[in-house]
Order: sequence, then structure tokens, then C-alpha cells
Amino acid sequence: MKAEQNKEDNFSDIYGNAAEKLDVHYSYTTARKLEAFRSDRILGYKTAGSEAEKNAGDFLCEEMRRIGLITEKHAVTVDGWEFKGATLTYMNRDGKKTVRLGGYQTHFRADSLQTELVYAGKGTEKDFAGLDVKGKIALIRINQRDEWWINYPAYQAHLAGAIAVIAVQDKGYGEVDPKALNAQDICGIPEAAAFSMSKADMTDILGAMKNGRISVTVTADSQVRKNVTAYNITGILPGKTSQMIAVSAHYDSYFCGFEDDNTGVSMMLSLARALVRSGYTPEKTLVFVAFAAEEWGRTDSRYDWSAGAWAEMSQNVNDWRGRMIVDINLELPAIAHGKKHCIRSVYEYKNFLRGILRQPFCADENYPDGADVVCPVQTWSDDFSMAVSGVPSLVNDFTSGSFMETHYHSQFDDDRFYNEKIYMFHHRLYLGLLLSFDRCVLPPLDFSSRIYKMLRSVRKDMCDEKVYGNFLRAAETAAQTAEELYTAISEINASSLPEERAGAAAAVLLDAFMFCEKNFVALDWYEKSVFPHETAQKNIEYMTKALAALRDKDADGAKNALIEVDDNSYAEAFDRTVTARFSAKALTDTGSWGSGRITGHIDLFDVIRSLLAKRKDPDACFTAETYRLVAETESERKNLGRLIESETDRLNALNAKLKNAIITVGSLNSWK
Repeated sequence: MKAEQNKEDNFSDIYGNAAEKLDVHYSYTTARKLEAFRSDRILGYKTAGSEAEKNAGDFLCEEMRRIGLITEKHAVTVDGWEFKGATLTYMNRDGKKTVRLGGYQTHFRADSLQTELVYAGKGTEKDFAGLDVKGKIALIRINQRDEWWINYPAYQAHLAGAIAVIAVQDKGYGEVDPKALNAQDICGIPEAAAFSMSKADMTDILGAMKNGRISVTVTADSQVRKNVTAYNITGILPGKTSQMIAVSAHYDSYFCGFEDDNTGVSMMLSLARALVRSGYTPEKTLVFVAFAAEEWGRTDSRYDWSAGAWAEMSQNVNDWRGRMIVDINLELPAIAHGKKHCIRSVYEYKNFLRGILRQPFCADENYPDGADVVCPVQTWSDDFSMAVSGVPSLVNDFTSGSFMETHYHSQFDDDRFYNEKIYMFHHRLYLGLLLSFDRCVLPPLDFSSRIYKMLRSVRKDMCDEKVYGNFLRAAETAAQTAEELYTAISEINASSLPEERAGAAAAVLLDAFMFCEKNFVALDWYEKSVFPHETAQKNIEYMTKALAALRDKDADGAKNALIEVDDNSYAEAFDRTVTARFSAKALTDTGSWGSGRITGHIDLFDVIRSLLAKRKDPDACFTAETYRLVAETESERKNLGRLIESETDRLNALNAKLKNAIITVGSLNSWK
């Protein structure tokens, strides 16, 4: 007990000394300096593999040296994009007008190209039917948050012969101002070119159009290149043991990227600077890493973002796996995201983090509802790539609040939304998290959190009784073993055991974590992290609802249910060639963080189209559709059974790993 108290007192002193050295003004000015690196001299953009990104990386490397870190540039291979700007010129009632366009990661170069701009609604199959866009540019409205991603209408336009689309956000993103441009990853082919335009400019152009068309002149320089070299920039503060901790943020950006993610990068540097200036010698080696190519980095892939972090872990450029106990990732930390601060974490660190959040430095008046931990990490930031590569990760959750709908990925992502008090709180909080992990002898992994969550997610009513019973026993057994292991880990972490003796035990724990990520992390068709059985359960639920609607002769009700099955929501708006292409790309993807994580596919395109054709016919017969859905539902029940049986086997294997870990951790007691 005395040793535990001494450890707490020691932590308080270390944290206090380092916190005094935090300098939020340094962070702010560094974030502003990063705005100077840009491909488009007006709008910004330091994109994957671009000259602007490389120059920003050199700046960060030099800044890490000035702080006092040992610097390394890790070369990784990604697909690169250089966007040097785009404009569109047309005639309105006041004469010639030129507007600036935002870019998507597609290939389009033109110098004063004269063509036509054709209004194409939302860019669906029906919108392009009978519309002559061959050799022309299609102007479309799009809501990427609530309807579909840009790759679908862009490819539909490409098939219709359009040389490009110009997309205007119709709600979803860029809602801060009618002049807002927007940019997102494309998830499509470079040849299906796309740009963005503001609502204000679209309104003016529509007013100048005649019969939905207008002559325009386009100048653009957007180039995609495969297999270019980008650089992840690392600054190292050596520790006493073989274990490691990472603090990360990404330095590529759309537009100026002040919040996303210049402030994350500069906060990372500020944490390192405070630790160096406080004279702290870490127990574990601290790795401060600025990732390249987070916003994009792979052509023609469903999973085309977070390429730099994935490449760092998959291209054998480091020795982190098995040694790095956590990656603390930072995203948009200079604004508040709702009334409660949330740390988004892998399941295994939930309990440890909740314990830390009871510390005084975790409270702040700007978050009146306090702070909490949410699980799991999701695919929209680099922490997911790190987690599925075997490094337990967390990130300040940035998905609540209005910023994502208003300023995110637009030219309004600047310091006008900056909140110094929130930024300073995040500095203090994540400094405390970093030091808390550094003071752990062993990675504080509680595997029971994931197991219990998985157990609660299984629908007993959809399972064979024997299959469910086997799963239940395996889960409960593994959870009990996990709880025993976490108790042993916590006892070691409360002691004053020298950490250099704990490397082998940490490696065993991290191996068990990697096993969980490999075997229990799947993706649904909207890139959400789920357990392998969850998508099949959802499919069965909605196909059952569709069958009930068909019994009531409700074609609309059945259709509305079926668009919730896998990626069938696209069947209503886009033709078979478009939907089939992107389904196939997801199923066959290789070499990314999403590869092999989809657990099946049910293609209901023909059923949905049939229901749409019959929706207004009071005498319609739904025998064929019913027969098909009965067969698909039965097939999916079998798929669900196989998935749960596989999870059962993997839980038994995990239990064996955890038992071995208990023995390994227990052996440390002899060194006390």
C-alpha cells in the first residue's frame, strides 16, 4: 500500500512539472505555420505524396529536432495526389464570371478547356437517362452524410460519357456558409473526375443556364499518381525499457486544415516539448509521429484513407509491433465536440481510462457533462489502422457537435472556430493519459470488455440453441479468464516492479490483443467496425421485416427494409454496373486496413428494382420476391450460424492465450 501511495505521489509531481511547461500559444502558432504549406495557393491542400506535404514534413522534422527529439523520416509507399487548383468561367447577366472549385482525388488537367456544364440533379441513373453529357461536365447536388458518397454519381456520370462532375453539398457537409466548398476522399477511379462548388456559385450558374446548360471554360490541375513516396515523421524521446508509447496526428489536409489536423500535430509537438523542458525521462520510449496520407492515399479503393498509418505498420518500416502498448491519436483538439468529452478507445483500455478520468486534471467547466470512454475505435481516423495492426489505440472523439456538418473539410476550417480553453484542457488531459500509460509496468489490457460486449450483441432468437449455448459458454469462460488476468495486471501495475523486466510479458499481452483485432473486428458496408456476426443479424432482421411488408402488399415498406441490407441502399439510385463495381471492390480489396473484413454480401438489386416497378400497382403479385427473400433469409441464417461457430472457436483460442498470459504475468511476482 505504501509503494502504491509513493507511486501516486511521484506521478503527481511528474505531471505537475510537465503541465507547467505546456504552452498553448506555441501550439497555436505552430498550427498556423502549417497553413503555409499548400498546393493550391488560394485554398490550401497539402495532400498525400504532394510537394506541399513533403515540405510540411521537413518542417515538422526540423521542429522535432529543435524540441530535442531524435528524428526519423519513415518512407512509405502510397498513391499520391497533387491539386494545384481549378476554376470555372461562364457568362451571367453581369458578364464574365470566374469561380474557384475545390478538388477530389481524381485526375483532370485542362488549360482553358471550353465545354458545357449540364445540370444533372443528384447524379442518379434517372438523372442521366436521356441527358447528353458526353464530353461535358455534369453539375450535381449531393448529401454525402445522409444519402451516398461522391464515387457513385461520379462513376455514373463517367459511364454516361461526362468528363467530370462538379458536386455541390446539399446539406451534410459545408453547411457553415453558402460560399463553402467541400472535399472528401473519392473511393473511386481517378478517371471519374470530380470537383466541388459552393451553393452560392451554383445558384448563380443555375440562374444563367438555358435549358439546364451553359457554356463554360475550365482550367484545372489535379493529378493522381500511383505508388509515390510519402513520409511519416517521427520524433523519439528514449525511455528506460523496450516498451513504447506513440502520440500521433496527421499532417496532410484539405484546404488550410487548421483544426483538421494542424492543431492535432502541434498539440502532439507541444506535449513532447513540455516533457523535454520538464526534464522528464520516460520509462517507455515515447514516439511522436506525424502521419502522412490520412485524408487519402489509395486509388480505386473502398478504404482509401488512413493510408500513411496503415503503410507504417504494413510495410515493415518500424519495430513497433509487440512493443508499443498504446497509440494516443489526436484529431481536431482545439474545439469542443459536444457537452461531454469522450475518449474513443479500443475495448481493452475502457476500464483503465475510466479510472484515469476520475483524476482532478480530467475535469473541465467547458464540458459540463464530464468525460467518458466510448468503444470501439472506428475507421475514420488513423487509430483504427494502428489498432488492427496490433497497437492498442485511442483518440479524442471528434464526431459529436456541429463542426463536422459545418466547417469540416471546407475553406472555413480556420482559426475562427478556435477555442483556447478547450485546447489547453486537451493538452492537460492527454499529457496525463500519456504519463499514466508510461507509469504502467504492463499494458493495462482488460479483454473482458470486448468479450462481454460481443456476448451482449448476439441475438439469441436468431441462433440455433446448441450454437448459442456453445458460444455462451466460450464467452463466459474467456471473460472470467480475462478478469483474472486484468486483476493480475493491475496488481503488477500498482507495484514498483522495475519495468525493464516486463517486456516479455507485455509482448504476450499485445499478441493476445492482436488476436482479438484479427478475429473479432469486421466492417459493415458503411465502414463501421462491428463484430463479425452483427451484419448478418441486421440482414436477417430487415429481410424479415420486408417479408412481413410483402404479406401486407406493401411494396414501399419492403423496399425501405431491404435498402438496410448490406449495400443495397444504392440499388434505388444507381444502375447495376455502378453498384456491382463498388460491391466487388469492397469484397476483393487487398492491402488495406479494410481488406477481408466484410463477412458476406447479399445482392438484392433485382428485388428492389422489381418492388419499385410494382409500388403503384394495387394488384401486384409478390410471389417471386417473397420466394427470393425466404431463400436469402435462410441462407443468411446459415451464414450467421457459421460466423458464431467461428467466433466460439476463436474465443476458446483466446481463452488459451489469456491463461498463458496469466502464467507469464504471475511469474513477474518473483522479481518483486
